[in-house]
Amino acid sequence: MSASLLPQRGIHSFRARSEFVGAVDFGSRDVRVIIARRDEDGTITVIGHGTAPGRGCVSQGVIQDLGAAQMALKRAISDAEKEARVRIPSLFCGINGRNVETFIREGNAKLEKETVEPRHMDEALDLASRDVLGAGKRVVSSLSAQEWYVDDMRVIDPVGIRGHVLKVRVHFARIPAVIEDNIVQCIESQKRELEDIIFLPLASSMGCLTPEDMELGVAVLDMGRSTTGLAVYRDRRILGSQVFEWGGYHLTRDVAAGMHVSFDEADDLILEYGISDEFIVQGDSREQGDASSSSKPGADAQIKLKSTVNGARTIVPRAELDMIVYERAKEMLSKVRQYVHARGLAKHLVRGVVLTGGAAGIKNCVKLGEAVFETPCRVGVPTTVEILPHAINSPEYSGAVGIVRHGFDFRAAARNGRLDARSGVASGARKLGNALRKYFF
Repeated sequence: MSASLLPQRGIHSFRARSEFVGAVDFGSRDVRVIIARRDEDGTITVIGHGTAPGRGCVSQGVIQDLGAAQMALKRAISDAEKEARVRIPSLFCGINGRNVETFIREGNAKLEKETVEPRHMDEALDLASRDVLGAGKRVVSSLSAQEWYVDDMRVIDPVGIRGHVLKVRVHFARIPAVIEDNIVQCIESQKRELEDIIFLPLASSMGCLTPEDMELGVAVLDMGRSTTGLAVYRDRRILGSQVFEWGGYHLTRDVAAGMHVSFDEADDLILEYGISDEFIVQGDSREQGDASSSSKPGADAQIKLKSTVNGARTIVPRAELDMIVYERAKEMLSKVRQYVHARGLAKHLVRGVVLTGGAAGIKNCVKLGEAVFETPCRVGVPTTVEILPHAINSPEYSGAVGIVRHGFDFRAAARNGRLDARSGVASGARKLGNALRKYFF
C-alpha cells in the first residue's frame, strides 16, 4: 500500500478499494491533467483537474520547449492533486503528432490444445505488428483497438475459449520515437511514471462516444489547436483513423493576418463571432457568384479592433472577418470529408459526425459540419463518467476523459494477465506488475 495515495484523514470517505488514475493531455493550447476514481461498483468519477497554458511548449503533439512543458505539467498536476486530495505517482498519456501513420492489421495463432491461452494472444499480436515496426518509431495500440476472433467468431475476452485458430484485428499508430521520449522525460521530471500511452483520436472517441454510436457507425473529429484527429467506427470496431496537421490555430493565424491584430485578439474575435451562419446558408450561391449574397442582414456591421499594427485599420466590416473564418473552417472540414469519402468510410456514418476538442466549441461549427459532411453533426462532450468539476464537461476534455478510461482498462488487463498480450508500448508498463498494488487502498 502506498502512503502517498492515502488521502488525509477526514478528507474523503472512499470505499475500501477505490482505484485512482491520473491522465495527462499535452495540448497545444493547454496541458490538462485529470484524476479519476473508480469504486467497486465500477462507477468512474473525476475528482480533480488542473490546466496550465501550453502555448509555445507543445505543438502538434511535439514538445517544443522542455522546460516550459515541465513547468506547465507541474502546475497542472499540482492543481489536480490539490482538488482531488490524493497524490498520483503515475500518469497515462494521450499521444499523437507529426508524421503519424496508422494501420489495421491481422494476426493468427493456432491453438495446439484447442484452448486460448495468453501466449496465443502474444503470438497473434506479434504477427500482426511485424510489418508495422520501424527504426526510430514507437508502435501504439490499446485494448479498445483490438478485436479477437476464435474460429472467426468474435469474442470479448478469448482466454479460455475453445477453438482451433485465434485471430486478432488490431489498430496500430506508428509515431516518431522522439515524441514519446520527450513526453517520458517531461513526466519523469515531476517524479512521476508514464504508465501507458494511447493514440489520442482513440482516446477522444472513448471519451465522448456512446456504445450505440460505435455500434451504428460514427466519425469522431477531435479538433485541437494544432492538430485534428479522426476516428471512424462501425459495429464497435475501428475502421480507420488519421491525424491532420492543422487545427484551430490556423483560423487564428488567418484572422491575425487578415485583420492585422495580435493572436490573442484573433482568438477573441473567433470565439465572439464564430462562423457566420449566413455564409453557411449562402455558401453555394456565393461560390456561384450570386451578388445577392452580399446584401444579407448585418452585411454593413463594423468591428472595432484593439491591437492592430501601426497604419492598419482599427474599424473593419464584419463581413471580412466572416469571410476569413468561414473559408478556412470550410477548407479544413472539406479535407476531412475528402479523406473519408476517398477511403469509402462515409457510408458507415449512420450516427453522423461528432465534433469534439477545443475548436468544436466555435459558434456554428456544427452547422458548418452538417453543410460540409451532409450528415448530422453534434458536439461531443465527455460521457460514461461522473464528472464533478463543471469545467470538465466540455469538448476539450474528451481526450483526457478517454485517457482515464483507457487507464482503468489497462489496469484491469494487467490484473487478469493480459498486459503482455496487449503490448509493451509504454515505458512504465515494464514496472507495472510490481507496482500495481500501489494504486489501491
